[in-house]
Amino acid sequence: MVGFSSSLGTAFLSLLALNGLGALAHRWFNWQFDITCEATGYFVPGNEADLVEFVRTQYPQKTLLKPVGNGHGFGNLTTCVNDGESNRDSYILSLTNLKHLEIFENKTVTFGGGWDLIDLIPTLEENGLQVANLGSEMVQNYIGAATTGTHGTGKQHQNLANQIIGLRVLNAKGDIHIISQEHTPDLLKAHRIGIGALGIVVEVTLQAEPLSFLKRTSKVVEGPQDITKLYEMIAEYGDKYEQVNIIGPNLDWNVTTEELVPRTSLTLVYWEETDYTGAPNCSVDFCANDCGRCDRDYVCYDYNNYAIATPPAGICYRGFMGQFEHFFPIENLAEAGRDYFNYALSQSDRMKPYQLDNPIEEGLHGGYLSDDVTVITRFIKGDDNWLSPVNKDNLPANASGIFATLEYSWIPSYNNYTLQWFYQDLLKEFIPVFGEKYNVRPHWNKMLFNNETYASTIYPKINSWLDIQEQMDPHCQFVNEFLAESLGIERCMSLFQ
Repeated sequence: MVGFSSSLGTAFLSLLALNGLGALAHRWFNWQFDITCEATGYFVPGNEADLVEFVRTQYPQKTLLKPVGNGHGFGNLTTCVNDGESNRDSYILSLTNLKHLEIFENKTVTFGGGWDLIDLIPTLEENGLQVANLGSEMVQNYIGAATTGTHGTGKQHQNLANQIIGLRVLNAKGDIHIISQEHTPDLLKAHRIGIGALGIVVEVTLQAEPLSFLKRTSKVVEGPQDITKLYEMIAEYGDKYEQVNIIGPNLDWNVTTEELVPRTSLTLVYWEETDYTGAPNCSVDFCANDCGRCDRDYVCYDYNNYAIATPPAGICYRGFMGQFEHFFPIENLAEAGRDYFNYALSQSDRMKPYQLDNPIEEGLHGGYLSDDVTVITRFIKGDDNWLSPVNKDNLPANASGIFATLEYSWIPSYNNYTLQWFYQDLLKEFIPVFGEKYNVRPHWNKMLFNNETYASTIYPKINSWLDIQEQMDPHCQFVNEFLAESLGIERCMSLFQ
C-alpha cells in the first residue's frame, strides 16, 4: 500500500464560526463567469472531522449546504441558494483539504474529496497506474466530474462514475455512510451519479489499471453539403472506430448576410492501442481548452490519460458558451444528427437582433470564431446507474446499449450577455422538440432544461433515488431550485417559492 497525505490545516476555520454567526457573504462563479450565486458564507474544513462537526452543527438550523469543485459546468447544478432567497442561511463548502490518498496492491485507489484530476492523474502515473477513461480536459475535481456523469468517448468505455467501487458519504445529519460495490451494490448505483443531492462525498475508491500507451490520430475529412448524407457519414464513422471524437459540422455567423452558414468539414480524433514505448508527446499539443488546433492531420503517442485529456493550459479563448450535450441510442444518430443540425440552422432570423457589429475574430491559437455554433459527436457504453444519462433501463430489447452524444456550443462574442441569455433560452427548445422522439437524455452539468415529468421517463428508477435523497437529506439542505424543479422534489419546492 502506498499512502499520501496533504492538508493546509485548520487555519481556514477562523474564516467563520462553526455556528455560522459573523460569516461574510461569499459569491461563487462558474468557470466562465456567466452563472453565479451569493451564499451567506464559505466554509473550508481542514479535515473530515471538521466537516462532520460543521454539518452536525448546521443540521438543526436547516442550513443550505452546497459543496463545489472547480465550477467547470454550464448549468445550475452546483449553484448555491442565494442569500435572502429563502429564510435559511446558505453555505458554500470546499473540500480542497481532503487530500489523503492510498494505493493498494489490487490497483484500487482510495482518496479524499479534494483531489482534482490535474493532481490525481500524475500521482497515479508515478505509481504505474491510470484510470480507464477521461473526459477531454483535466480541470475538474474528480468526484465532481464522476458524480455528474462526465464520460469521455468510446463504444466500450463507460462514464467516470463506473470506475467507482466505493464511496464514503456524509448525510445532512453528519453521519458517514459507507457504500460499496461488494456490500451495497444498489446503493452504489444510486450514489455514483448523485449530482450533489445525496450527501457530501468525502472519499471515493476507484478501480485503476496499469499504465498503457495510446496512439491518437487527428484527420480532417470534407463532408458532403447535404446534411442527411453528412450525418449518414458521421454514423458510419461511429460504426468504424471504437474510440472517436467527431468535431464538426459547424455553423458560422456571416456578418454580411446576417445568417448562419454550414461548414461541413469534420475532424476525426481517434485512439488506438499501440505497442509504442518511446517518448510521450500528445500532451504538448492537445487541442482542448482552445489552445491548439485539431483541424489538421496529426499523429501522436502518449500514456492513455494524457492522450485523451489535457491539463489546463490557460485561457486561450475569451468567449462565453451556451452548451448542452444530449445522449441517445446510437441507432438514432443519423436521423437525430440531421434534425438537430437543421433546427439549429433555422435560427438565423432570431439571432439577428443580438449580434454585435464587430464580433471578435479568430484568436491567436486558432480557436473558435465568435457567434458560431460548434457540434461534437462522441460515443459511450451504457450502464445501470440510476440517474446516468446513458442508463439502459428504458432501451428496447434489441438495442446495442451504445449511446451517441451531440454536444452543441452556441458561442457569443465576449461580454455579449444578451446573446448568451438568448442562447440559453434557445437551448431549452431542443428537448421538447426531440427528446421523446429520440430517447434523449441531457448531460447533468451542461445546460439542462427538463422537468420532473420528462425525468421520470428517462430515469425509471428516479422514485427510488428520491427516497434515498429524502433519507440522506430530510431538510432539503443539499437541494437548490434547479434540482427541485428538474427532479420533482416536491417536499423541497416551498423553499424557493
